[in-house]
Amino acid sequence: MKNFIFTSILFALLLTVNAAPFQLNKRAITFGPCHLGIPTDLIDVKIGTDPPKSGKDESFDVSGNLTKDDITKGKTILQIQYGDENGFLIGDSYLQNFIDTIKAGTPFKISASNVTTPKLPDSYLLGVVVADPTDDPSTFNVFGCALASV
Repeated sequence: MKNFIFTSILFALLLTVNAAPFQLNKRAITFGPCHLGIPTDLIDVKIGTDPPKSGKDESFDVSGNLTKDDITKGKTILQIQYGDENGFLIGDSYLQNFIDTIKAGTPFKISASNVTTPKLPDSYLLGVVVADPTDDPSTFNVFGCALASV
């Protein structure tokens, strides 16, 4: 009888451990702060298909309230980028200019459709940034940011 109980418990434990990874894969992506070393506002991000599918176009709704920086029409950009776990970019960054000027402290919302999703590894980072470009074309003044580890 003891062997039967032990075998039943062991079998139940193996089934639970085996099922756990599949449950984790079905979780929705959760965005958090970027930890860039400079203060930025956390922005809200909603994805059309969660998680994004490799090679498919995706839509993003981004909103928030920048506390100290104005969004400038034609200058401020929305940037969406995928990266590997080491921070190296996967594919091209998506860039879209804001079409309205919005004062700091005023809620904003911007939608991006047809954002190409690159071929994704099993684990990756997804970053969404609201920023102004600087004189150096490779850098930005980041106002708001959200990062997800998938």
